[in-house]
Amino acid sequence: MKGDCALPFQVGAWHRSVQVANPECEVYGLVELMDNNPMVCADQVSVPGPAATLALIALGPLLRAGLVCDTPVIQLSFEGDDEDLNAALASMGAEEEPIVQAAPQEMETVRAAIIHVEVPSTDTPQDYDDLFEEAYGRSFFVHRHTAEEWHAAQVLGQPHALYQLRWSPGDGPTGLLTILVMADIHGKLGAAQVVHAMNVMAGQEESLGIVP
Repeated sequence: MKGDCALPFQVGAWHRSVQVANPECEVYGLVELMDNNPMVCADQVSVPGPAATLALIALGPLLRAGLVCDTPVIQLSFEGDDEDLNAALASMGAEEEPIVQAAPQEMETVRAAIIHVEVPSTDTPQDYDDLFEEAYGRSFFVHRHTAEEWHAAQVLGQPHALYQLRWSPGDGPTGLLTILVMADIHGKLGAAQVVHAMNVMAGQEESLGIVP
């Protein structure tokens, strides 16, 4: 449940915990987009909930680089926590709340999002691929998907999320970037993300105890 202590742990006499969907926690966000040092020093860290996690994977690198030109539209395959989602994007510098549309779909334990966002036009769309590669290229749990096929079975039962970028040039100073993201609620959207955060807090190997 929101704000619950998902994983308490102890280092000597130091009692610590990982929470879920608690923007008021002293350290809150997507592990891949945060500096490790505050996590190592924190008593409590909160990872975002499922909808916020998908939104951060898609929009975090763009927000951090100041490249979001208009209000993003987020289409979810499930009913998400808007408060958590809005707080997550605000933590990365979003000035406006996104437009969120939910159309529940039967995808077993997989949850997905399609995000449409206006960004500055470029003659080299590879620039956006490079931006996301900089954010996630070394990540164990956020992977770029380059194949044409895109279906839930590719992340079902897996600890990682997949994302894909699709570029549509515009006639003016902006173009449309569409980001597809999906993950399993027991993987990147659930237990795998919680354990990942604990590993970083404890200074352990990031993938320790997380079985693909």
